[in-house]
Amino acid sequence: MLPTTELCTMTHAKKFGFNSLGVACALLLCLFPSCHSDDQIVTEFRDDGAHLFNNIEVNPSNGIVYVGAVNKVYKLNPNLLTWNAVITGPFPDSIKCLQGECKYEKPLTDNFNKILLVDEDRDWLIVCGSIFQGVCEVKDLNNVSRIVRKQDSQFVAASNATASTVGFLSKGPYQQAVLVVGTTVATHVIDGRIDVSQYWGKIPAVSSRTLNDTASIFDFAVKSPPPSDKGTFVHFQRGGTRYELTYPIEYIYGFTDNDFNYLLTIQRQSLEVGTPYISKIVRFCQSDVEFNSFTEMQLNCGDYPLLQAASVGPLGKELAAKYSMSANAKVLLGVFAKSSSSHSGIPVSDAALCIFKIYDIDKTFNQSHQQCNEGYGSSISWISSLNCYKSVSDSLCKPDFAYLNGTVPISSSPTATFTDTFLTAVAVNSIHNDTVVFLGTRNGTIMKLNINSPTSAYVYDEVVVDAGSPVNSDLNFDPEQQHLYVMTEYKLSKLRVQSCYGHVTCSECLGARDAYCGWCFTDNNSRCSMQGECLAGDWVYYRNSYCAAIDRVEPQHLQVTQKKTLKIYVSNLPAVERAFICVFDVGLRHLETVAVKQEGGSVISCSTPDTDRLIATLVPSLEEEFYTTKLAVRVSGNDVDIVSTNFTFFDCSRYRSCYGCMENNFGCTWCTSTGRCTHNPDQYCEDRADNVHSASSVSVGQHRGSLDCPMIIQTSAEILVASGEYMQLLVGVRNLLPALMTSYDCQFNIDGIITETDAYLNESAETISCESALFQYSRKVDIVKAPFAVVWGIKKLPLDDKNPVDVTVYKCSEMAALCGGCLLLDPKYHCGWCDDGTCNTQKQCLSGPWFDSINGTICANPVITNFSPTSSPLEGETVITIEGSNLGISFDDISPYVTVAEQPCNCSAYRDLYVPASRIVCSTSRVRSITSGDIVVLVRGDSRYVATSTEIFSYVDPQLEGIYPTVGPQSGGTKLTIAGQYLDAGSSVKVFIISQPKDTAGSDSRVEKRQATAVEQSCSVVYQNSSHLICLTSEAKGTGSAIVQVKFDKAVKNLLGIPFEYKQDPYINSTASSLENGKGIGGIPSGGLKVYVQGYNLDIILSPKLRVILGNRDYKSDCVCLNSTLMVCDSPQFPAAAAVLGERPQALEYGFIMDNVFSLLNASSQQEALGKFTLYPDPVVHSFSEVGQIKKYKTDYLAISIDNQCEVCNQEDFFKVWIGQEPCNVSSVAATLINCIPPAVQPGRDTKEQYPDVTVVVGGVRKYVIGYLQYDTEDLLLPIWAIILIVTVGVLLILVIIIVVVKYCMNMSESEKEAKTMRQRFDWIEMQVAAECKDAFAELQTDVTFPSEDVSGFGILFHDYKNYALKVLFPNELNYAVLGDIEVEDETRRPVINKALSQFSQLIDNKTFLLLFVRTLESDKYFTMKDRNVFASYLMVALQGNMEYCTDILKTLLADLIEKSMQGNGNPKVLLRRTESVAEKMLPAWFTFLLYPLLKDHVGQPLYKLCVAIQQVIDLGPMDAITGEAKYSLSEEKLIRVQIDYKSIVSTNCRQSEIITLCVISGLFKTSM
Repeated sequence: MLPTTELCTMTHAKKFGFNSLGVACALLLCLFPSCHSDDQIVTEFRDDGAHLFNNIEVNPSNGIVYVGAVNKVYKLNPNLLTWNAVITGPFPDSIKCLQGECKYEKPLTDNFNKILLVDEDRDWLIVCGSIFQGVCEVKDLNNVSRIVRKQDSQFVAASNATASTVGFLSKGPYQQAVLVVGTTVATHVIDGRIDVSQYWGKIPAVSSRTLNDTASIFDFAVKSPPPSDKGTFVHFQRGGTRYELTYPIEYIYGFTDNDFNYLLTIQRQSLEVGTPYISKIVRFCQSDVEFNSFTEMQLNCGDYPLLQAASVGPLGKELAAKYSMSANAKVLLGVFAKSSSSHSGIPVSDAALCIFKIYDIDKTFNQSHQQCNEGYGSSISWISSLNCYKSVSDSLCKPDFAYLNGTVPISSSPTATFTDTFLTAVAVNSIHNDTVVFLGTRNGTIMKLNINSPTSAYVYDEVVVDAGSPVNSDLNFDPEQQHLYVMTEYKLSKLRVQSCYGHVTCSECLGARDAYCGWCFTDNNSRCSMQGECLAGDWVYYRNSYCAAIDRVEPQHLQVTQKKTLKIYVSNLPAVERAFICVFDVGLRHLETVAVKQEGGSVISCSTPDTDRLIATLVPSLEEEFYTTKLAVRVSGNDVDIVSTNFTFFDCSRYRSCYGCMENNFGCTWCTSTGRCTHNPDQYCEDRADNVHSASSVSVGQHRGSLDCPMIIQTSAEILVASGEYMQLLVGVRNLLPALMTSYDCQFNIDGIITETDAYLNESAETISCESALFQYSRKVDIVKAPFAVVWGIKKLPLDDKNPVDVTVYKCSEMAALCGGCLLLDPKYHCGWCDDGTCNTQKQCLSGPWFDSINGTICANPVITNFSPTSSPLEGETVITIEGSNLGISFDDISPYVTVAEQPCNCSAYRDLYVPASRIVCSTSRVRSITSGDIVVLVRGDSRYVATSTEIFSYVDPQLEGIYPTVGPQSGGTKLTIAGQYLDAGSSVKVFIISQPKDTAGSDSRVEKRQATAVEQSCSVVYQNSSHLICLTSEAKGTGSAIVQVKFDKAVKNLLGIPFEYKQDPYINSTASSLENGKGIGGIPSGGLKVYVQGYNLDIILSPKLRVILGNRDYKSDCVCLNSTLMVCDSPQFPAAAAVLGERPQALEYGFIMDNVFSLLNASSQQEALGKFTLYPDPVVHSFSEVGQIKKYKTDYLAISIDNQCEVCNQEDFFKVWIGQEPCNVSSVAATLINCIPPAVQPGRDTKEQYPDVTVVVGGVRKYVIGYLQYDTEDLLLPIWAIILIVTVGVLLILVIIIVVVKYCMNMSESEKEAKTMRQRFDWIEMQVAAECKDAFAELQTDVTFPSEDVSGFGILFHDYKNYALKVLFPNELNYAVLGDIEVEDETRRPVINKALSQFSQLIDNKTFLLLFVRTLESDKYFTMKDRNVFASYLMVALQGNMEYCTDILKTLLADLIEKSMQGNGNPKVLLRRTESVAEKMLPAWFTFLLYPLLKDHVGQPLYKLCVAIQQVIDLGPMDAITGEAKYSLSEEKLIRVQIDYKSIVSTNCRQSEIITLCVISGLFKTSM
């Protein structure tokens, strides 16, 4: 990838000294500019070897990037091209021994990069890894393959993949350079238990290590002589309790400021397990030789206790002022997260950003030291156990009391908070008085914040860098602060700090509030850019400037069939030299009109587009009454809007009602006589006196506004009529014109059928009466809406209906089927119950009596259809829901009249839950003994209306008998099964797990008694029947035994004697495909591979599962716990559509579903040591190649051909082979072969074939029937003649063999003689060749003189950019026309020529003209190849002043060329090879000049050395003056193959310049002897 260059500007032309008029047609091409793209990612770096990236460092002096990864270290240039890389692993290593000899097995171990630091003072790259107990080495900053220093006996970094290590460079005691390191204790599985290495004592928690270039490098900077154990380090305190195992400290960040070093950590609040995790900051003096100043303080960020990443950086001027600090003063920024639980250090996706003044941090540290001197405080518990004592020492770096644990926390309120966002990285920069913060997330995005105040910030941009991959905490700026290097797991990206190029308008640019961006006003190309890029225009910034804006447009809108001149009033209009144009964006088209700037400078006039063009463009939107377009003002020849606003084209004729015609601001008129809305009543209205004009209309008339429209006024809120009945309708009207409106009709649309009746206007002219009409529909629905309209005249023009009148037609029989439901219908429908068992109106009830709810009638035959629950505990208060029909009309009908098993049931508390006629809710009473009976409802207490249940309700006494399992994780989620009797009793069953209180007898302490109170944890019930309850346990506050309690409504039952125990959550140390030497886990789409999981407390999970993530889906498989430390899982199956594999296997994230232990749900992403789940293709088993697929079995083994790419598919039981009905024991598996031992006797057959079939089962799922096996065990019974024939042939064969052997022995001696002679000849030739090669090699080694980098003090001579560009564009010219003035014979014509050239320059800036110009020239058959070359060169010269425009032209020409090559008889393969077009001529020059800075600064000098060295090597031997052949030529065709004797003559050419005489060796001449 080529380096990115800056935008080319007119300054290049001035620098080269070109004539200004010549620029119009021939300005010199400048370097190829980087095209401004919305994509903020400039370039990316990946390693095809898929090495996990750990750390990144950027050299601040030259921008070189160094990346530390698993097993590799890279050196990259600023554009992320690899310059150098070195392998750092895997190597054989064991945690039980050192790097040398070891009696233990040393498997290949990955080397995780723990520390990567650039030491500019020494040109060192300090690299520390996880192998060999965490040793460090120093590499050459210029060549990372070269090791400068290495110290195998000093262990610095954590020795596993997950333990944290933080390191930074600082000053140490006596001003020596040191490496400050904070290291988390690395644990390992050693001999089946979790422990630390025996060498852990050599790795302190925090240490300061010398960087003196001696043998003691990386040793402690200062170490007191024995017996003292003091120095520039701190250890965990020694003693019986191994706090290094029980008290983890995670180091997050470190930095140095003034005379102090700082480290930021996450650790528990105290040594006691179960206390919450908090963040802390550590400070100690750089000069402290014994670390007595080592002090810890709690670091608080509101309700977010867990620090995730931190950074130190400057504040902008405005924010610094609010902190009472100077501009660019440094602060500490940290991103914090909430904890998943009170005792967990696992963060969740709720985050906050906090800012801490370093001055306040130091002040709080100093206060804590002062309090300790006064006797308040204690030491850090994990280092020592002492209390502060009074002291007069006021020294911070040599205090009397060591290892102080500060009592006053350092707190800050969150500046910004984020919900459902997991922050992983933070960096800060100041620009234009603003403070910009960059935040990385777990989802692989970068968020950009602008901070307004200590408690206010806003996100103004978000960039997806690597979706789904967490952003590493190392965010680094390049030396110019213009780019940010963002690292994810397997990708490094170079990201622009600004997003200016994605904004195309001034309002977008300033509205984005990007502190880096402003709007650059220019004639040629107004754009959003950084201030440094706006060299020839006015740059406005969002804080103190405003964009040009349109204040108003006159007129504001226009009828689409009219064309008018608009006046646009613009504020802040920039001063430009070119003409303005107006652009109307209509759909996807841009309609342009000429604009004129009026006097005063703030008004622009332009006409609307031609109506024909406008209407043709608006065809897709002609159904709309109006269409809003974007009206923009631009500079001619520029596609960027200066200002824009919305402008509306309307069409009055699209309004279909008078009210709609009036209720707009377009000035329309309603023609009453024709029922039409128009903008021109004089042309389209017949009777102008009756027209209605809108309020904004310029027309004159007595009717104005929507209130003057002839319209219907609904006289009632709702018009109801039963289906099958007649009704006469009366509606109100307004503004009727009797002289015009002579006849009326009413129209009803009843279920799609139009019914029309006569209508009459009453004398008052305020109402219209519709004659009686039958309202009826046939569909079986309860209600149908019948739209209604009044029309008048012969044309049947409808009266306006502002609020449309609908007639509601209904059927009582469809609204209610039962008596209770019928009587409960709204009285407005007049429905009642007929004796024939139907719900109808009284008119439609044809037989028997009819009654409704008004007369207080009770429905007969109340019925109970069901109830729940069916039982209650003896204590009662079970809430029963009774459902049925005709169960009363009101609550009072049933309230005191419900009994359950002859016991009253209280309904009064559940009045709101009563549903008339259909549902009753009540609670049972308490009883003394077990009983049962019916549920009875007596409606209104009348014995004639009794409802009795068909099922029995029972009072029972629930019993608890046992639970399974009896243990579960502290995080909960255990599916607990409770066995017993009558466990489905009651309406509310709740399960609790109650921790057993401690014994506090004899204790008077209120604290102890309060702590002894039982803690109640809920268990959510998920299944229930009479004999079993299943619930899910919730998270517990601690571990230990607990009592299971079940509450059945008011009944409380405890399970005694069988406690449930909460245990510490399971933890997983490693996963493997085999217990012996398995490394990495994986699977195939068919599944079935074994995955072995090691950890602790694994057996407390009832149903563990393996979870693998492919795409956006989870694929799960079951696991079986063999014991507390070992679990076996089957790899899951993947659908064929989902498991589409490319050329390499897929590395997938995985985890384990273990109840509510969410820390293991994404285990692979949280524990890098577990690696990824590798998904391989399914192995393919090939069928037998024999005829009929019948293979004969003769030997002890059966070989089966396979294609197995799966590296972990070597488990014994993964491949199973069956021969018929019996197994074939698999003995070995390779990538292409399976060997198995068949049964001794031919097995039985599964099919009707003659021989048993051979079936291979892969993973227990996929089956291959590959053929049939024939046992070759039958005795061969041959006839006598066949036996005699075989014996005869055998005797003859033996005689022939004897003869051949004798003949061979006779010839052997002669052959040996000839071979000996040949060997001697070959040895002589070999000696001759070796001697000749030796002489030639020695000659080349001793005679080749490489050119010096400094030739007589001037270095290698390069063409300057001007001459370089001219030679590329015009290679065969000596006098360049573009450098001189235009020759004019008649000087009086020079002004005319200058004006013509200026006009031609403007034409060239017109894209349409220029493309047509080029295409016209290329179509001319007399336009030769030479003409194309010259024209392309001059064209690139003319366009160099506006490279974005040049890029656009070149892209368009290349697109045309590509399209042309794909059509007709064109051959795409020869595209860009023959350079027959102008575009092909422009493109090589374009790229060639882009390479100039790379050639000059990086590549040119080595290429020059290489070329001269090769030429010198060629010149060392003889060279044919005629043919050019040489002895040492690198070309096979130009090689002299004969031996020539020669001698060398050295000639020196000298030339005298104006200043010095420069002598250069010009060549070596050879002459034949």
